[in-house]
Amino acid sequence: FRMLSTMVRAGYLEKDEKSGVYSISLKFLTLSRKALMSLEIRRVVMPFLEMLRTRYPNGNFNLSVLYQGDVIVIDRIDSVNLPRTYFTPGKTLPFHATGLGKVLTCELPEEELDAMIEKKGLRAFTPNTITTPEALKKELEKARSQHYATDRGEFIPNDNCNAFPLRDSSSRIIAAISIAAFENYMSLAELEETIPVLAETARNISFFLGHNI
Repeated sequence: FRMLSTMVRAGYLEKDEKSGVYSISLKFLTLSRKALMSLEIRRVVMPFLEMLRTRYPNGNFNLSVLYQGDVIVIDRIDSVNLPRTYFTPGKTLPFHATGLGKVLTCELPEEELDAMIEKKGLRAFTPNTITTPEALKKELEKARSQHYATDRGEFIPNDNCNAFPLRDSSSRIIAAISIAAFENYMSLAELEETIPVLAETARNISFFLGHNI
């Protein structure tokens, strides 16, 4: 009964007060559509990430989406190296300290971004983390103009990342992919060299997701 009451308060179930019968709400159906969309994105994206992993075995490859203000990893291919950053499916990442987060939020309306900043804060994870709204907005403007975002040891020390947007038929960013690696496995110069390849891969994936390049 407590679980049912919680689901009703959260809006996922509705109760008929006369019969006492519970039914699934439209909010639950919306959640299901989100899950199905993420599953479809995964089907399209993962073969491309497998190819990238073959080309760059020292890199970790991630696929993420933005859902209700959270940057969520929905799949991952690890590098051949240890130690690894365990960004397992379902893990949430800070939007201000990761390349994936920056890409997924770089085109949000300013009021929505301000609300995220107020709600989640800009916690410092390393000395390189962006911790002011002004600096973050400047970084997101850069991501919009160059069509990718970076993380240079901002979330995990010495772990660097390049992230790229995936777009749908309406040109909206619906997901992001990234390559990340510790500096002792891929130097910054080597990571920079992957940018044209991953940018092209992201454009190809977006085409299969309906985006008219």
